[in-house]
Amino acid sequence: MDSSAVTDPTDHIARNEAWWERRADGYQHVHERELPTEFAMWSLFSIPNSELDVLPRELAGLEVVELGAGGAQFSLGLARAGASCTAVDFSPEQLVHAERLIESVTQQDGVRPDVTLVNADVEDTQLPAASFDIAVSDYGASMFADPRRWVPEAARLLRSGGRLAFSSITPIHELCWPDQGVMTNELVKPYFGMHRVDWDGASLFNLTYGEWIRLFRASGFTIVDMVETRPRDGVEETTYRSRGQVEWARQWPAEMIWVLDRD
Repeated sequence: MDSSAVTDPTDHIARNEAWWERRADGYQHVHERELPTEFAMWSLFSIPNSELDVLPRELAGLEVVELGAGGAQFSLGLARAGASCTAVDFSPEQLVHAERLIESVTQQDGVRPDVTLVNADVEDTQLPAASFDIAVSDYGASMFADPRRWVPEAARLLRSGGRLAFSSITPIHELCWPDQGVMTNELVKPYFGMHRVDWDGASLFNLTYGEWIRLFRASGFTIVDMVETRPRDGVEETTYRSRGQVEWARQWPAEMIWVLDRD
C-alpha cells in the first residue's frame, strides 16, 4: 500500500480518469465477451444476477443508478429486465463504448433500452437526491473511487428503503496480492490502515471489514448480506483471472458483494 506520496485526497479522480482514457478501448476488446448485455452479471467470475439474491427479482418500474458503469453492460442487463437505468462514469471513452452497446441492443430488441448515460464523478454525481430505488457498482466506483466519498453519495441518491449492492475484491485478497508479483498464500501487506493502493498508474481502494461496517452505518445503511463469491464449477480461467488466481479463489474469498438497504 503506497499512500505516503498522497498530498491531495482527491487526486485519484483525475489519475483514474486518465488511466481509463488510455485503457478503455483495450479493456472492452479483451473483456467484452465476459460482459454480456443480455442480463446483469456480477464479479470477475461472471455470476448471473439471477443466481444471487442481491437485487429484487422484479425490476420493472424500478429506477437504478450504476456508479462507475464503464460500457454500461450491467445497466443494459437490468434495463432489459424492465428497470430504468442511469449509468454514471467519469470516462468519456468508456461511455463511447456504452453508447455503441446501447445502439447494438436497440437493433437486437427493436426498441432503445431505458439507459441514460451520465459523464460525472461518482463521488459527486450532481444528480438529484432520493431519486433511485437501487444503486449498483460492479468493480466500478467500488474499486476506483474513495469509499469514504462514494458510499455517502450513493446513500444520498437512494430513496428511503432503497438498496445498494456492490462488488469488489475482499480485504483478504488485498492482503495476499503483492504490489509486484503474483497472488500468494501468505499475508504480504498490513491489514490495518488499508485504504488506497497506487498501482500501475491507477488508484484502487478497499477498507478493513470493520471500517466498511462503520462507514455503512454512518452513511445510513443497514447491512442485509455480504456474499463471498467463488468461481463457478468448470471455470478454469477468465479474461480477468489466470488459472492460478481462479484456483486461489476456490480456497479463499477473493470477491465480495455487499448488500445494503437505505434507512
